[in-house]
Amino acid sequence: MSKTQRGIRGQISPAILDKVNRLFRNDDAGVWIELLQNARRAGASVVTVEITESTKQCEIVVTDNGSGIQDFQNLVTLGASDWNPAVVRLEDPAGMGFFALCHSEVEIHSGRRRTTLKPEVFLGRTEAEVIETEEAIAGTQIRFTRAASKAHLVTTLQRVAEFGPIEVCIDGEIVSRHDFLEGAEHREWIDGVEIGIGARFRWNWSYNDDNWSFYGARLRHPFHCPEGWLTCDERGRWSTTPLYVRFDVQDTSALKLQLPDRRAIVEDEFFRSFEQKVLTAVYRFLQTQERHALPFRNWKEAQDLGVLLPEAASLLTTWHAAPQDEFFEPIFESPETVLLDEVANVLLVEEGIPDPHTLEGILAAGGTLGSVLYKEHRAFQGYAWYDGIPRLANTVVRIDGALHDQWVRAGQIRPTRIEIEASIRNPESRHRTVVLPALIYVDSESINEPVFAVVSNSPWDGADRTQPFSVADFLMWATFSASDDFGECDSWETQREECQADIERMVSEYFGGAKAALLSVLQGTIPWDAHTYLDQLGINEIRFRRGDGRRMWNVEIMDPASTPRRGPFDLQSVADINTAYLQKSDCALLEQPECPTRFAITDDRAGTFHWVTNDPTAFAEEMAHAKRFGLSERFRLIMTRLHEAAVRYVRFDDDGGEIADIDRNDQ
Repeated sequence: MSKTQRGIRGQISPAILDKVNRLFRNDDAGVWIELLQNARRAGASVVTVEITESTKQCEIVVTDNGSGIQDFQNLVTLGASDWNPAVVRLEDPAGMGFFALCHSEVEIHSGRRRTTLKPEVFLGRTEAEVIETEEAIAGTQIRFTRAASKAHLVTTLQRVAEFGPIEVCIDGEIVSRHDFLEGAEHREWIDGVEIGIGARFRWNWSYNDDNWSFYGARLRHPFHCPEGWLTCDERGRWSTTPLYVRFDVQDTSALKLQLPDRRAIVEDEFFRSFEQKVLTAVYRFLQTQERHALPFRNWKEAQDLGVLLPEAASLLTTWHAAPQDEFFEPIFESPETVLLDEVANVLLVEEGIPDPHTLEGILAAGGTLGSVLYKEHRAFQGYAWYDGIPRLANTVVRIDGALHDQWVRAGQIRPTRIEIEASIRNPESRHRTVVLPALIYVDSESINEPVFAVVSNSPWDGADRTQPFSVADFLMWATFSASDDFGECDSWETQREECQADIERMVSEYFGGAKAALLSVLQGTIPWDAHTYLDQLGINEIRFRRGDGRRMWNVEIMDPASTPRRGPFDLQSVADINTAYLQKSDCALLEQPECPTRFAITDDRAGTFHWVTNDPTAFAEEMAHAKRFGLSERFRLIMTRLHEAAVRYVRFDDDGGEIADIDRNDQ
């Protein structure tokens, strides 16, 4: 037979007083919050604060015009208060707030009574005497010190008082107060709390917002709004804008705050019910808008909460294959979010389809699937308009009829045919396959070591052909990805430069063989600082001759006077052209020192030397200058022919040589 034990219940041990100085954080904001709260509960309309700064601390005097203190004992009785019934009903005071000052020596003066509370009094270790005074204080005056700078104390108090209901005056200056919810798109009252819904708020708002205000005391408790509010910017571009909610609490009797310092909300049954009401309010706001882009699950949730909304608007983003590296600029079009009036010409591209870069290359070269490609947006699944759109579900690449991986393993070099088979899934009809010809294939998985193929006789196989895009840039975009394992390169930029150089050599060899690859390598061997000396010396030719060892090469800098003969011109050390090919008016102009392109005159002053730059832009500018100077069209024609033949120097002389395919002017 069991024996009944004595019943038990919760109790408070007197020992808790000995630890009361650990209940509060002893931060300046917390002290200001408690003092302003007590003044407001006492019915004060104005609180004046005087701060006097000394070497290590500040003396603070806080005076309010409230009803004063009836029983000083309640100040140091943990859990007791003597607030009037209206305050108790609205705010559920805990009787702990004044202990926020327990680390300080506090002098309190109210009416004709005054006392001084030392930390030992708060801890219950000693008593404080309440004395009668001749001076009467209408309200309450509290004097204490804080180990903080005056500037910090003022800034903290301004922040605490900004959204409070009573006026605060610091050293004679009134603190600016603002509406906590100003800037909201929608406001309404729910269970004694005014909520504001909007994209941002005017005063002291941030993405990590302290979004709750309890009579000016702020705390952060995020409320996650559903995404789907549609906005249009000044350029006519539609997008979803995140919504946020602020809460201005006026009645805390049901909404519980964590004690003792009220820095967090108790998530009890009432609070969960309150959040559902707020969520319903958000949906009611969206109900007032012309359109929305809510995910389907939120649309259903709104219905369950009694808010009927139309289906989401057709807000979709165009599909383009993404660069392999997220920081690499797209070489084709970038994805664009569009609000569509209809979806009849839309084809959704399912996430993760194979060979996206090969498909993008086809589209960039003019290929088409007959519809505009958009990214799938799975959050819209369930909407009737969305579920009826066809999907690009899969792609298969064939090279000369074989699957691309089989063709690569066979070691073929140049295929005659590349095709991509696009499988399109249509909810309302049979699936179909579309075959598109491709000019180039790249394995999207061959990161930093591109595996690719280009059809023979492609647009890239002739300098005179129009090329749809750069093969090297295409391969960089499709395969480059910076990583910690990328050779000895450290930064993203150096990794990109090394990969770019490797791919350019690879492409040169692919189209032009080893010689083209060699030229591609050599063209990048001269560092940029060497160009300063080359320009200074007028050097236009550098020769490499093999030395004794396999990797030994002798470098020879060629003097401009030793330029070899080339092209249709009769050259010796330079192009040597008879002045009979020029207009007579040119000869006099060539003798002038300021003549464009001229840099020297022959010893017998019968001829002149001229520089033919290899830079197309600089050459065009020089020819324009020559025209303004008065040099004839014949002179400019000859110089153009020299420029095209890569001849860098020319001498015009009356006993100069002949030009094979230009008639003399004296015939």
